[in-house]
Amino acid sequence: MTWSDLPPARAVPRRETYFFLSYAHSVPLSATPRPDTDYWVSRFFQDLAAAVRRGATRTGDRDAGFFDGLVSPGADLRQTLTEALSLTHVFVPLHSPNYFRNAWALGERESFRSRLTRLAPARAERHLLPVLWLPLPSWGDRPETTRALDVVADAGDRADYAENGLRALCKLSAYRRQYESVLAALAERIVAVTETQPLPRSRAAALASHPVTDSDGPALVVTTLTDHARWRPYAGQHELAVADYVAATAERLGLPTRVVDLTQARALAPENPTVVLVDAAAGAAAARSALEGLPRWVVPLVIAAEHERGEPVPESIAGTLQDAGFPRVLPARAIEEFERCAPLLVIEARKQFLRHGPVDPPEGSATPKPSLRAVQPSDVPSGSTPTAPPVRSFDVTRGKDER
Repeated sequence: MTWSDLPPARAVPRRETYFFLSYAHSVPLSATPRPDTDYWVSRFFQDLAAAVRRGATRTGDRDAGFFDGLVSPGADLRQTLTEALSLTHVFVPLHSPNYFRNAWALGERESFRSRLTRLAPARAERHLLPVLWLPLPSWGDRPETTRALDVVADAGDRADYAENGLRALCKLSAYRRQYESVLAALAERIVAVTETQPLPRSRAAALASHPVTDSDGPALVVTTLTDHARWRPYAGQHELAVADYVAATAERLGLPTRVVDLTQARALAPENPTVVLVDAAAGAAAARSALEGLPRWVVPLVIAAEHERGEPVPESIAGTLQDAGFPRVLPARAIEEFERCAPLLVIEARKQFLRHGPVDPPEGSATPKPSLRAVQPSDVPSGSTPTAPPVRSFDVTRGKDER
């Protein structure tokens, strides 16, 4: 399956859905067609939606399912997902070690649970259908994980599911029969719950990912070099300010974020990965002067929404900042370039901080400083090394390294 096989992106689900798929985004090791979306999650979503459609009797007024891979990149993600959670009947979280550390994924779960408060506990529980996506360590066992295994009737299939997790069963042809067995059981449960005990229409609590406020741990710092606090160079195409869009992308990848002004960023950057969104209208000299003194791991992105391809000014600013010692990320002009660049920008900021940032906790600190190394990467392709050198120049127009 390719990314073109996915249904067209849409901003807000228009109808009720049988299920909502929730998962923890992971930080990939390299640029992929959709760096903020896991291929195998998308594959599983398509398979589960197809299985639900085969068993459903109410497809005329309900869609099979929804997950965030269907959201238009320019949409307000929190609002869109809150709407989707308000229209779904079964919440399907993909349990993995990262799921329980990902504030965004847990925020989706809490948002959906807000619709269950008036139901009896046993009935409310039926609307939560966890999936064991990746095996959990023994100390991470949870009651809901046991419920995930109980969905599968066949003891042998259940054992393979418990040992390997559904992601492995989805990926490996040797487990195709077991995968289809689990898939059928999940679809049957989703259809039965939705059609016999549908949730009344109700508004889910607004999705919140519990952003970092005051903490000694590293958080991605996002700031802008512009005169506008809520800078929207793609107004009319993007609902969010560009800084908020990058922050939301980072949070979905499991990184806590702060959106701050440039003065605050100067104070936070020495202990945190940092992204600076530079308005190309500022000019090369002003941009270099404004960023002077920031740590070498700060990653700038020149946004040149008003500049046509071929105009030298944006590239000149990027080159000037590279000469000043910053990693070079070539300018983003069109909105498609910016949307493609946002997850890659987050990944690059993390890479630069891990390579150049402080390792030891601040002097006098009573506890070790939390590390972004706790963020787990996605699968490493067979034969490749699990670490990669930092990208010194990234062309957002092509999505390829220029090392």
